Amino acid sequence: MLQITSGKLYPNGAGRKNKLRGVLYSNLVLAGLDDTPIVTAAGTLLQVDPFGVPRPLVYELTEQMEDGEIAAGVLVSHGVQPYLHDFAAVVSFVLRATCTPDPDLCARLLSGKRSLGVSTSPDKLLRRVFDKEIWVRSNDAEVLIAFVANLIALKRKCFLAAMQAIRTYVTGLHRIADDLELAYTLLVASIESLAQDFDGHEGQWSDYEESKRRRIDAALADADPITAERVRGALVKIEHLALSRRFRDFALDHIPQHALRETGRVGAPGRLDLRDGLKEAYSLRSRYVHSLRDLPRLLDSDFSYTETIQSGHATYLTLEGLSRVARTVILEFVSRQPKVETEVYDFRLERHGVMQAPLAPQYWIGRPELLSPDAGRQWLEGFLQQFAAHLLSKTTMTDLGAISTRIEEMLPGLTAGQRTPLSALYCIYNKIVPPENRSPNFTETINRNHDVLAAPSVEALVVHLILEKVPSWTLDDHKTLLDRYFNQRNQKTGFRAPELFEAGLVLALAERYRAAGAPEEAKSLLSFAADNAQNFRILHSIEREFDPEIAIDWGVLIPDSTPKQTETNIDANPALHPEGRHDPPDPGAARVAARQQRPSAL
Repeated sequence: MLQITSGKLYPNGAGRKNKLRGVLYSNLVLAGLDDTPIVTAAGTLLQVDPFGVPRPLVYELTEQMEDGEIAAGVLVSHGVQPYLHDFAAVVSFVLRATCTPDPDLCARLLSGKRSLGVSTSPDKLLRRVFDKEIWVRSNDAEVLIAFVANLIALKRKCFLAAMQAIRTYVTGLHRIADDLELAYTLLVASIESLAQDFDGHEGQWSDYEESKRRRIDAALADADPITAERVRGALVKIEHLALSRRFRDFALDHIPQHALRETGRVGAPGRLDLRDGLKEAYSLRSRYVHSLRDLPRLLDSDFSYTETIQSGHATYLTLEGLSRVARTVILEFVSRQPKVETEVYDFRLERHGVMQAPLAPQYWIGRPELLSPDAGRQWLEGFLQQFAAHLLSKTTMTDLGAISTRIEEMLPGLTAGQRTPLSALYCIYNKIVPPENRSPNFTETINRNHDVLAAPSVEALVVHLILEKVPSWTLDDHKTLLDRYFNQRNQKTGFRAPELFEAGLVLALAERYRAAGAPEEAKSLLSFAADNAQNFRILHSIEREFDPEIAIDWGVLIPDSTPKQTETNIDANPALHPEGRHDPPDPGAARVAARQQRPSAL
């Protein structure tokens, strides 16, 4: 947010300007600056009461909003809160102080108290940051002003990475009071986050873990060299390789000589000790993340701010040493990255309080100009969402007459994978509307696409369910297909039906097993449905009262549904509303009439 309000990302320049002011709490004392405010590119910092505990600081900035007409729905201000949090993190990081919008947090961090599981108070593990007061000198202010200017001038991608590293670093410092392992891990992560995206590392096969590499090489021994190389190349691209070495190399590369030779440090590491300490730091981070292993007890001791300790033949960075390394790396990263005065960048989704969420189907599903060959599953999912709500809550549905016409035009030129979801949508929709609302070309279109609707697929499963047909596939194929659906439904290219139809799919297969004389398999599927479809409590009763002699009817999931003695006539439900919306269907419509199921005629 600090960079957005600078105006450098606005293609039309800044328009509306808002004067914002908020309060930060800190151990900083600005009185040494003769009451002169610290003016940075991201706002101004002023002292209020140098004797307060914690000490309040006033943060002021001029928020610049993008030039444009002010109208309904146009954002006119973010308020001061997002800027307060970002600026507090920057001040804490640069001045090695405590600074936060939360007075209670500030008071707790400066109290000198430790929590359960920590033997040493934070101010004994880390110099300066948790001191009762820090008098800001003129050169401190100059460092802050210069850093903020460089930070704001970064390209947007680099700025976001730097801010994330800074927030992680500061959060790590805050955790020292109550969780040393988490604090240590966060300090490592503040460096690692930069190394992952900005070290320019190109993975090599030699980076692969040795035991895995040997097994893969053995498996590829009989493959031709070109195929073997392609497999290795694919594995290198999808694996995160040599993470520890990349972390260590990136950190060492971003520690300049003057920082390495800085005087006045107790136990300051040389470059070799630093290399070894970083290796151990990453190992400690991994052991905590994967198995919650504690830090070595020596790291929770008052060693007068020494930066390294020796334990056996291992060199460890203390919290004092690791925090200085992380801060130096981030400072150097910001210093090295290219600076720009303006940048073309779409920042809209990065504004405070703005999030991206999918539109409800009613806003797009009826617009044929938006339908593309590869959007079939999206459209089918949206339609099924509406239809499920239609059955359960008597809501209205969007008229898809124009979509049906568009599908008819598209189908001849599509692949089988593209035809399947579009044919499923076309078939279900035109079967649930009255005959007078059905597409005139329905029979001809379905006959031409009979192959993809009859072939096993997750979309065909739903079609068979809603049209009350028993698939002609074997029970094993049917079960394999349902398992594949549940395994792939959350994948990026997967397909997910509403919970109503998911439960229906399970019950329909359970009924096939029951009818085939396999009650144990049927009972297992009923248990699966009851465990997963939590919004349909009736499934618990169905499981508990299961009788192998009585058919399983998924239609009981629909409120007020009653068993039908003849095959459901879906064509008659629901009726179209004059405005092009569907009235709620008969609660018994669009369900499996289990006792009357017969092989599919698709």
